[in-house]
Amino acid sequence: RRNLRKKVNKQLMLGLSVFDILGAWGYVFTTLPVPEDYEYGPIYGAQGNEATCTAQGFFIQLGTISAYMNVSLAVYYYLVIKQSWSETRLKKVRWVLFLVPVAVGLAWAFAGINFYDSLNLWCNNTASYWPDIPVAIAIGLATIIMGLVCWDVYKNQKASAKWRGGATAINISTAATEQNESKRCCGILPRRKSTSAGGNGRQSLTSQIFWQSFWYLMAFYLTWPPYLALQYAWAGGRSFTNYGLILTAATMVPLQGFWNLLVYLRPRYLQKKRDKASRTGTASNSTTARSTGIWATWLTKTKRRLIEVAVAVEEEKQEEGDEVVESSTVDKNASGHNHEEEKQEEG
Repeated sequence: RRNLRKKVNKQLMLGLSVFDILGAWGYVFTTLPVPEDYEYGPIYGAQGNEATCTAQGFFIQLGTISAYMNVSLAVYYYLVIKQSWSETRLKKVRWVLFLVPVAVGLAWAFAGINFYDSLNLWCNNTASYWPDIPVAIAIGLATIIMGLVCWDVYKNQKASAKWRGGATAINISTAATEQNESKRCCGILPRRKSTSAGGNGRQSLTSQIFWQSFWYLMAFYLTWPPYLALQYAWAGGRSFTNYGLILTAATMVPLQGFWNLLVYLRPRYLQKKRDKASRTGTASNSTTARSTGIWATWLTKTKRRLIEVAVAVEEEKQEEGDEVVESSTVDKNASGHNHEEEKQEEG
């Protein structure tokens, strides 16, 4: 576990979780920090003041750093999978993966201090459009980077399929296996205890990478696009009465940590499911083998008994035949003897 904590991707996940929790603490109070004497009319549950409203808006803005950390995580996967970077090399540049999202998030959080005000559900930056530009950029970058990863893996898989059976296929397969282990280290693929030859019975490398990156993107999309749409709609003076959009954004935006946890645990769940199926299959095969062995033993014994019965019957027939021949010989001798006696009496 100590070695796992030293891995760059684990540290990135930890940083993402920390800032997600900070943002969640901002959202959890909803309208409570909103000024009680709000100038545009009373808001349900509002019991705060200008200072509490600013504090809530600041923490909510800090929470957007988790969105930028998602981009760092995508960059990490890109460097490991596509560029084949080692963990040692990644540790030399990890400060960039942490510094950039934190610096951007802090800069936007402090820049909004004079603009934090009520936005019906919570206090946030009420300036028009610019406060959520980094979130929009983060969504685009994460999508592009993970798309490049999937495309690269897809091309490698096609090349492997094309040259399968020759020396080139062996080299590609070896490279894919090494790359596979790197991906398991960074949490994209589940660890496994053994590998069957040629990867028979397992998902293809492309499928594994695609679906894991797909679900990370889905966790990202479930959280931030609804929030982004609502913020821009409010900035444009629209959607203040769009209950569906407000409810969706308010429900989804605090849940990024929950979605990421499910995606993070997904490979382990699939691995345990495969292990259970493998154990069940092994037990079934053992039962079948035992049944087959019992059946074969019974057949062998039955065959042996049938042979013994056949031999006994044959011996009985042989004995009966001998007795018949012996009886016939005795009858002939007796008949010949009687015939001789009759001749002597006639003479």
